[in-house]
Amino acid sequence: MRVSSTVDRLDVVPGGSGVVPLEVVNTSEVIESLQVRALGVPEASLLAEPEALALFPDAVGALTLTVGLPPTFPAGTYPVTFVVAGRAPGGREAYHDVDLVVPARPALRLDATPTIVRTRGRAAFTLQVHNDGNVPLDVALRTQDGDRTVRTTITPSTLAVPPGGIGTATLLAKGPRQLLGSDRDRAVRVLAEATDVEAALDLLLRQRSTISRGLMTALILLAIVAAWALAFLLGTKQVLGADPYTKVAPASFFAATQAEGSAAVDAGGTPAGSLAKDGPLPAGVGATVSGTVVSAADGQGVGRVTVVAQRQGRDGLVPVSSAATQADGTYTISGLFPGAYLLQVVEDGYDEVWYPRAVSELSAEPVEAVAREAREGTDLTITGHPATLAGQVVVGEEEDVAITVTARPAWSGADPAQQWETTADADGAYSFADLPAPGTYELTFVAEGYQPTTTTERVLGGQERFALDVRLGAGTGSIAGLVTDGSTPLGGVKVSTTIDGKELVVGTPTVGAVGQFVLPNLPTPATYVLTFSKDGFGTTTEVVALGPGELRTDLSVALRGGTGTVTGLVRDSAGNGLGGVTVSAGGAESGATTTTLTAGTVGQFTLTGLRTGSAVTLTFVKPGYQPVTVPVTIPASGPADPVSVTLPSAVGTLTGRVTQGSSGVVDATVRATDGTLVRSTTTTQDGAYGSGTYVLPDLPAGTYTVTVLVGDDVVAASVVEVAGGSDPTEAHLPVGG
Repeated sequence: MRVSSTVDRLDVVPGGSGVVPLEVVNTSEVIESLQVRALGVPEASLLAEPEALALFPDAVGALTLTVGLPPTFPAGTYPVTFVVAGRAPGGREAYHDVDLVVPARPALRLDATPTIVRTRGRAAFTLQVHNDGNVPLDVALRTQDGDRTVRTTITPSTLAVPPGGIGTATLLAKGPRQLLGSDRDRAVRVLAEATDVEAALDLLLRQRSTISRGLMTALILLAIVAAWALAFLLGTKQVLGADPYTKVAPASFFAATQAEGSAAVDAGGTPAGSLAKDGPLPAGVGATVSGTVVSAADGQGVGRVTVVAQRQGRDGLVPVSSAATQADGTYTISGLFPGAYLLQVVEDGYDEVWYPRAVSELSAEPVEAVAREAREGTDLTITGHPATLAGQVVVGEEEDVAITVTARPAWSGADPAQQWETTADADGAYSFADLPAPGTYELTFVAEGYQPTTTTERVLGGQERFALDVRLGAGTGSIAGLVTDGSTPLGGVKVSTTIDGKELVVGTPTVGAVGQFVLPNLPTPATYVLTFSKDGFGTTTEVVALGPGELRTDLSVALRGGTGTVTGLVRDSAGNGLGGVTVSAGGAESGATTTTLTAGTVGQFTLTGLRTGSAVTLTFVKPGYQPVTVPVTIPASGPADPVSVTLPSAVGTLTGRVTQGSSGVVDATVRATDGTLVRSTTTTQDGAYGSGTYVLPDLPAGTYTVTVLVGDDVVAASVVEVAGGSDPTEAHLPVGG
């Protein structure tokens, strides 16, 4: 089978589906009923249309695959392999790889059991945090009290909730005791906050009075009876008493005149129950001012800055209270005495600002605080000092990679054309200076052959921020080309390679773009060994190295035809079988080689993989022997005729006699050299030719200079051509005189 598709990246949101079209070619010799399955996404659903595809040999069909994901499918990139297989025994499967990209979809839901509790003081609520999204969430829990009289505690206050999971926490709420009156409802809002998502839930603490209405009625009736009784007694005593009744004002009415240490004055000289002149008022008595501190650059809330409330005193402004902003820039200052206040933000890295956007107290707008009322919307806008953002880009073991880093404002209303661009150095380090702050920036990392990567970073006023390291993944590459038989495109060729231990196989079409092939979605950088095979042709391999993201499109491969075979026997000059001889085919069959046997039938050889119906030249080579070439014709069918080859020896023997007159010269030195090799011997008394005979064996065939030395004197010299083989070369050297 062979499959191809125009889709190699599939983006599917959780709970949604995506479509992958496949073009399938039946490269087998039988009619196939094809089915498809997916590897790599066990939780996903796969629908193939049609469910089974019937194709004749070399026919082309289409499959439409629909991949559906459950709502809580985790975010990320998943390599998915679609396997197309037939039902015929021995059939080959075909594969198509797709990167399934699932975006992050955070979702948060908050429940409580119960939601209303009736009690005199303390109540417990069980909170349930549901992660309905597809990314893990770190959830922070906090409360908002509408009338600021309820004290609350959440245990634990932070939860790590996996996708589809539920986290549980306990909220303890305690309201101020109320002695008399009917039930009072106190609303408590619970906020669950995580990155890019939040949820809220309203709970109700219904407080009962310590003294119920029935008991109160009974006490009132009892008090009325007691009052009548007391009036009766006092009236009786007044009428019947002898002395006039004296009226005295309580000492507490004149606290300022009381002596220190008296019961009506505390240790500081302040009457009991009075309010201090300085500091915040008790909860529920003073005024409350709240608002948001936002950035002048992006309009987003700025956290971790301090808002100070100042009041005009005799000697100038006096700081009265302060509050730090939350992560979203909100703040609340409570317990203020009624009156006018100036709000100021003073923080390192930011310009000084007074409410609402004044640069000094002279142009600031006062905020009026009213007792037991909350004033909202007192927002301040601050301008941060320019920030610096730096980081590191990692690209693996590749060197000299040019990485372009671009920073763009990521807030609403930013100028689309405004951006900052730099190039990472040889170590991957980059830096941006003088960025408007506070602000959020989208960083894009681009390098040739690598997949672009985008991250988001936020900088605060005057901050020197170091971003997290970014690793660039190399883009996928491909290898494409054409397979021929030497001149004509060749269809039905199996092209295979291996990726991480898994075989990837495609075939060349027999109709349309005959002979062309594509191996897509190859991880890079990497080196691939491609194998090309087809019945009736020899197998060929090609090694292709792909750089990061490289698309190779010009590979040309020619397959040798047939499976022709040549057999034969190689002998030496004596007719003995000669082992270890290298036999190779030249010309168009270059690359086919073998060696003659060294055991068994010594000298026998078999050379396969030769193209049928062609003529080849066989070369026989062995050290110490002269090479021999033999032309052989490979028939269209059947084996070629056996070849018999004799290799002559490539060494010879030099022999002769050194004479002076008619007598042989004994103990003379005979030296032969071809300029590289030097051989020497001494003449003997008895030999094949008489006294003065010498023999120099195993000389490679060639031209030699032969000299005769007596002592250190050269007494004779001659140039001799030594031929290889078993017959010796004779050279008689007469000594002059």
